[in-house]
Amino acid sequence: MRIEKLILKNYRQFKDMIISFNKTSIHDVHVCIGVMGTGKTNLLNAINWCLYGEEPFLSKESYQLPLLNLKAILETQYGENKDVLVEVWAETEDHRHVIFTRKATFRVYNQGEAPQKQEIIFEVKVPDSKGNVQILRNEEAEQVVERFVPSKIREFFFFDGERLDKYFKEATGQNIRHAVSVISQIEIIERICTKRIEPLLKDIRREASKANPKIEEIREILEQKENEYKEINNQIEECIKQIKIAKEKIEEYREKLKDLPDAETLEKERENLIQIKKEKEEHRNEKIKDKLDLLYEYGKIMMFWLPIKKSIDIIENKKKDKEIPPTIDRSLLENIIKNGECSLCGRKLDSEAKRRVEDLLKEIRLSSEIAQQLLYMESPLIQYAEKIKNFKREIEKITKNIQEYDRELTEIEGKISTIDKKLSGYNIEKIREWHKKRKEFEKIYDDNQQRLGILKANKEQLEGEIKSLNKELDEEINKEKKVRKLKKQIDFCTKALHILDLTRKKIMTEIRNNIESETQQLFFNLIWKKGSFKNVTIDDDYNINLIHSMGYECLGTISGGEREVLTLAFTMALHKISGFNSPIIIDRPLAMVSGEPRKNIVDVFSQISKNKQVILLFTPDDYSVDISSILDSKASNRYKLIMSQDEKEVQMEVL
Repeated sequence: MRIEKLILKNYRQFKDMIISFNKTSIHDVHVCIGVMGTGKTNLLNAINWCLYGEEPFLSKESYQLPLLNLKAILETQYGENKDVLVEVWAETEDHRHVIFTRKATFRVYNQGEAPQKQEIIFEVKVPDSKGNVQILRNEEAEQVVERFVPSKIREFFFFDGERLDKYFKEATGQNIRHAVSVISQIEIIERICTKRIEPLLKDIRREASKANPKIEEIREILEQKENEYKEINNQIEECIKQIKIAKEKIEEYREKLKDLPDAETLEKERENLIQIKKEKEEHRNEKIKDKLDLLYEYGKIMMFWLPIKKSIDIIENKKKDKEIPPTIDRSLLENIIKNGECSLCGRKLDSEAKRRVEDLLKEIRLSSEIAQQLLYMESPLIQYAEKIKNFKREIEKITKNIQEYDRELTEIEGKISTIDKKLSGYNIEKIREWHKKRKEFEKIYDDNQQRLGILKANKEQLEGEIKSLNKELDEEINKEKKVRKLKKQIDFCTKALHILDLTRKKIMTEIRNNIESETQQLFFNLIWKKGSFKNVTIDDDYNINLIHSMGYECLGTISGGEREVLTLAFTMALHKISGFNSPIIIDRPLAMVSGEPRKNIVDVFSQISKNKQVILLFTPDDYSVDISSILDSKASNRYKLIMSQDEKEVQMEVL
């Protein structure tokens, strides 16, 4: 689909204007040139207002002016109504003509008093298969717009050139993921899950719970856990969003500080120190963990060190005194005295023999059993003693390592502090504020990273609990013959949700891979520096990375022109994969590009215009001789916007 013409009546600077975009060459490219204030940007606003009822590119000055043309206000009597009308005439791929019309009626009062809006009508004229024209309004009209350029991804069709070089900084991965979700119609799957199947599953479970109080109890807990799971997912998304915002803001303030005298060098040194500090902290934390593990392992031995040492000393002394191992068993001597005869040879004891046995018994202090126990204890006790000696060496070594890391971290923090003082030492309040803001966003980033880890752990735990409760619920339902039919319905809904979730993930992955492949191919076809870059990647979170030929990520350091080419390549890939073959309209496409790359960018637009309508809005300075020499011969239409002498109306001149 392409735009055939644009009709504007009483819209801002345009009192009565028709702009044609007929294609007259192989290049479907159209040029509008206008100095600042002639309404060049408002042409882009007019299209947005017509299609969506919004003006996303208004300047601060325009916010103070009425939508109704100033000259039209002067020509209108007190209390009389006046219409603002914008029409976008579009041609479909099968050469049918669709007309989008938005008309706002205003009542004019005293000069200087804002006209009062009376009503707004939006309608779309669509030809049917027989050539008859249907007039659609309200939701039906909006649906036609969504098929032309979906509102949620219009930023990929209508561009403000002054922010093109910041495109991937401001259009975060989440924005792009959302756009892909719209393109792939995954919202339909999500609506089926959340609006149809999940409520149905809850109703069936509730019905089943009537047959068994235990089922009702499990169902209530399960629904509570599922609600907690959804809430945690929402919190995770918000956390990721805050991390993205903080990361972008940190980068924004880093860029601002980098332009200060010596700031770039100091910033690089600071970043390097922060990275080293992070690594040192990780190593120190590992050592602290090792120390804690060692203390835990040896803690039990240390608690009993005095008894262990005393036991070893006792055994050594007993050995010295030859009390262990005993040569004669004490119990044997006691039996001989008791029986009055030798247990070994059977001889009766006389008084002298009995006395000698009794003397021998007195010399024996320990039984052989106790002696054996002492000997058995000796080896492990000695091992424990050796461990304690090793513990002392190991704990001293780890403690020394930790102290060394602490010393190094103190030095690094001192260096970082010195750099911060140097950067904050200039007598410029704004710079101090930038440093302060950067630190605030660094804290937000760190806090949300930590919170994200906790939330993900809680999510994993909830997944386990939900799985367990589902199993328990199934077991209880299976016990009830009355609810077997409901059990089948529950199984069907659960399986359907699982399949839809897998389908959603598969579609998103396939689209991401396709967009990545197409972006990569288009970028390398369009970029003029063929040997500088190696790859374009899009990760699972839809963060776009450009890889330098030497393997480094370089998106943050490429020029405005190179970033614009990457933006256009991604946009073209998005258009191709989405199937929305709508035009690209860019206000000030060379605003962030200078030097030789300007001609390269224009060559890119020329290539794109062979397959897609491209409308470019230039200032006279941007449309210099070198640019006009390329586009004049290729543009199907060239227009110049001229402000009237009373500065209340813009007229158009065909070039």
